[in-house]
Amino acid sequence: MNVVLITPTPPDINAFGIRSISSVLKKAGFATRIIFMPGGIELFRFDASYIYQYSKKTLAQIAGICSDAHLIGVSFMSQYFDRALQITEYLKSQFDTPIIWGGTHPTHRSLQCLEYCDIVCIGEGEYAVVELSDKILKGEDYTNIKSCWFKVDGKIKKNEQGPIIQNLDQMPYVDYDLEDHYVFEPKSEDIICIDNDVMKEQFVKIPYFNNRNLITYRTMTSRGCPHRCSYCASSAMKQLRRRTVDNVIDELEKILCQFSYIELISFFDDTYFAAPVEYFEEFRDKYKRKIGLPFHAQCSPTTVNKEKMDLLVDAGLYHTEMGIQSGSDRIKKMYRRPESNQKVIDTAGLIDGYRSKMLPPYYHVILDNPWETKTDVLETLRLILMLPGKFKLSISSLSLFPGTELNEKACKEGILKDEIEEVCRKPFTFPKGTYLNYLIYLSGFSIIPRWFLRLLSRDLFVNIFHASKEKRLYGFLFFLSDKLRVATRGVKALLRGDIGRITNYFKRYTSTRGRSLHGR
Repeated sequence: MNVVLITPTPPDINAFGIRSISSVLKKAGFATRIIFMPGGIELFRFDASYIYQYSKKTLAQIAGICSDAHLIGVSFMSQYFDRALQITEYLKSQFDTPIIWGGTHPTHRSLQCLEYCDIVCIGEGEYAVVELSDKILKGEDYTNIKSCWFKVDGKIKKNEQGPIIQNLDQMPYVDYDLEDHYVFEPKSEDIICIDNDVMKEQFVKIPYFNNRNLITYRTMTSRGCPHRCSYCASSAMKQLRRRTVDNVIDELEKILCQFSYIELISFFDDTYFAAPVEYFEEFRDKYKRKIGLPFHAQCSPTTVNKEKMDLLVDAGLYHTEMGIQSGSDRIKKMYRRPESNQKVIDTAGLIDGYRSKMLPPYYHVILDNPWETKTDVLETLRLILMLPGKFKLSISSLSLFPGTELNEKACKEGILKDEIEEVCRKPFTFPKGTYLNYLIYLSGFSIIPRWFLRLLSRDLFVNIFHASKEKRLYGFLFFLSDKLRVATRGVKALLRGDIGRITNYFKRYTSTRGRSLHGR
């Protein structure tokens, strides 16, 4: 039996969920094919609101790969709804093959999704998809499978959600076999086979010292998160479970044997630092001895301490990211992020203490909260300006993802009226063009004096400029500043002869086909 798994993704093709489902299916004896559909970003747009549109040529190639499939799975997050829908509608026009949707969006909007597909998987899907495949192969009724909802003769059959996977060590490693793996190439609009050379280009490249970008393997050592953030779309699968150190090390050894060009490891857990000190003691010793590559990991203010930092930096940690989100106590309470501003400052100071061995950290900030006041945004800016040392900001525009507390609140209060338009098609990496948003953006650049930003954040300037209706101007300034930043990096790369960094940027951000929402 052949199962084809399709996933619209960001520019990278890590796709942990679909790779895990494929590996479990293979272990159970089924043949799988994976089609990765990474999306490009229109390089010269600062108004990024558009519907991603695949060409008929691309859709026909996907259908060709699916022509003998017994089951087709499409996994996606809310921001890729349009892409999943285009693929599904085309396949349904060609075949009668059952199509199952999974991922965070189908988990939280199951009834909506069943308007377009035949089956929806809720939560973790590995064993549900194996059971479904087995019953299809045997010609048995499969409409009683836990964690799946079905559309049968125009009616919806809802089954209870099955238990989550507790022992992650029993799971096979995610599927990087490459055989029958395909990837969408945006420039040519072709679906191409992935071999070792193609995979080398597809692995993400992460900044390292001396402005070098290193080929990076991303993995997750856990599932779930210790936090219960009200903006997080994964709230239904939050119970924290962790793989053993030996299991993680064994995976990395196998990957490095298969892909000898990997230069860096990224632990992509929601909060890697949530593990206890004892875990990192074992990890430090085994990782240094058996792997020895620099690595990146994410943290939160309440999970970092000096003992963990000492162990991880000794093991090879060279960069970390930390969620700050807001400097307003009122908004932090809304986000269910109770740490005080002083705790954030203290943790940032601890991280800055390792600046001789680490790159400046990234701090994550959320803007465009509809419940925020001007005062709330100012408190966020003032917190950022109090953070010690050099750092960079990762700024996002708040998305009210389905399944989150904030989505429910916005729906009840009438703030969110059209979820497809206002969430699924929302460019969450592009904050609104406002004066304070732009000052926050500038505060992530160490070359801009903080005294100057403090001056610009005084009431006199805020009262004049933040109320300005010329929001497209600030949007253009965001766009222009970002492109100047990229151009500066490009010039530096050119001066040191690093042509590969420039070509990789243009490959990754190739202009893609799209229809402007404003032109509909």
